[in-house]
Amino acid sequence: MHEIKQWYPDRPVSRGAIAYHKAVVNAPYYTEVLDVLMDIMDAKIKEDEVVVDFGAGTGVSALRLFNKVKKNFNLWLVDNSAAWLGNAHEIFKSNEKVECFLLGKTDGHYATLAETVGTEVADHVVCANTVHLIPDIKDTFKGIYDSLKKKGTFTFQSGNIDNKNRKKGVLMVDDTVKKVREMALDIVRIDKRFKKYTEGLDKKIEMENKQQKFVFPDPRPFEFYLDALKASKFTFEMPTFKTFKVAYKDWMNFLRVKRLQAGILPEIGGKDPSPEEEEDRDRLIVMSAEKLFGDLAANNPMADATHYTIECAYFTAFKTS
Repeated sequence: MHEIKQWYPDRPVSRGAIAYHKAVVNAPYYTEVLDVLMDIMDAKIKEDEVVVDFGAGTGVSALRLFNKVKKNFNLWLVDNSAAWLGNAHEIFKSNEKVECFLLGKTDGHYATLAETVGTEVADHVVCANTVHLIPDIKDTFKGIYDSLKKKGTFTFQSGNIDNKNRKKGVLMVDDTVKKVREMALDIVRIDKRFKKYTEGLDKKIEMENKQQKFVFPDPRPFEFYLDALKASKFTFEMPTFKTFKVAYKDWMNFLRVKRLQAGILPEIGGKDPSPEEEEDRDRLIVMSAEKLFGDLAANNPMADATHYTIECAYFTAFKTS
């Protein structure tokens, strides 16, 4: 086994991590999206192999992996957020087959997977709903490649990857987030109840743009990820695309996670909002989401009174040398 020490939390699980976990762990659309990924992994994982959940977050993907793969394997949970990984650790702390690793940060750059867990130690790396958040994707993929044993596999999925052949009306996950943000800012400008936030609003938008893009970056085309795999020496298959129905009520639960609201609408209260600002930010996002859902139901050919449709991309790559 590797010699690098696993990570243990040094503080209670954050409320933001708990709230996010609750919002998605039992949401039907999220379960369906992850189960497609875990069915792919079930066909690959063999007894006693080492599987890395890269970008493990709060532990939702790991729960689905154990639900789907009924084999004896070792699971390493890796994330760059101690707050979120703390929730995953709490869930799996009694499972001897699970270890946690935190990606360290030096001079503004996160350590690679190989630097964190070692080289040629993993049989498989799986990554759910994470790659679209990674800015330095080529370095990240190279670190994953180096962490894998020969013939190891890398499998990942995201609902925020652009596909020019996507059917009309099918959305990327963050299309709705972007629209909710735009609608919320429009409400601030015209609704007298939020007049106090209009002063210097354009300047705040400009100032917060970098943070907002960090939490919800612009989607990149699927070819971008294929190029990164090729540059990292992976052999890969062309991605597959699947559509899923998302219930408005489930998506509203996601949009109401306060930590995510700070990323959706940072102009209202920023990172440390007052109770009043936090309440107003939530009201604005709820109002905008309700309007968006109504617009989708009335005008989107892939939506109805209760659901809209998203597309997720699934990629499989191999280390052949």
